[in-house]
Amino acid sequence: MYEEPLQTKSSTGVPIRVIEPGKPRGFLAFLRSRFVTGILVAFPLVVTIFFGRFLFGLMDSWADPISTRLFGHRLPGAGAALMLVVIFLLGVVAHNVIGRRILSRGDKLFARIPFLRSIYVGAREVTRAFASSRTRSFRRVVLVPFPSEGVWSVAFVTGEFDEPTAEGTRRVVAVFMPTTPNPTTGFFLVYPMTSIKPTELTVEDALRMVISGGLVSTGRTKLFPGRVPQEKP
Repeated sequence: MYEEPLQTKSSTGVPIRVIEPGKPRGFLAFLRSRFVTGILVAFPLVVTIFFGRFLFGLMDSWADPISTRLFGHRLPGAGAALMLVVIFLLGVVAHNVIGRRILSRGDKLFARIPFLRSIYVGAREVTRAFASSRTRSFRRVVLVPFPSEGVWSVAFVTGEFDEPTAEGTRRVVAVFMPTTPNPTTGFFLVYPMTSIKPTELTVEDALRMVISGGLVSTGRTKLFPGRVPQEKP
């Protein structure tokens, strides 16, 4: 009978399944531990390469008509290189007074186009929110009662403001609660300040937990700071 391998971490943070010293080591246990470790190592690499190829192909395909017209055939990599140059030039133009005026007029033009207006304005506000130095509160990770009382969900604070009530003014908090495993979608919620719980999680720790569905334990002990963990009997 073979013992279940223990799980440790290498210097690179990759989980490695090893067998406890003194326990019997069989060939099947050896194969299983190496195979599981290989899956854990390959998964982030495969996901990264997949999305990298997707983005590269998306940018590269935009220049296919240009390279075909100039060189008579499709030139791989021309679109990606052209996109990087265009992004750099946009940054140069945005730092120029005249360039900012031109971009401002283009901004107003796109904001008036039917159907595309809502997409453009929404994307513009997201980029402005991340670029603004006043959104430091977005770096706060809190727990909110969702979907019901007694159930806590991880959320990011996006703003704070005062709400006038019959009893007086109370402080409320606007949060974005991401979904698992895709944190780019979620819910925009508003809670009274007294209804949320602060955490000691960083945004990186919280995103890892959300994407993995809680499988990644990094920062899990920071969900409820101040609580003393109970010893297992």
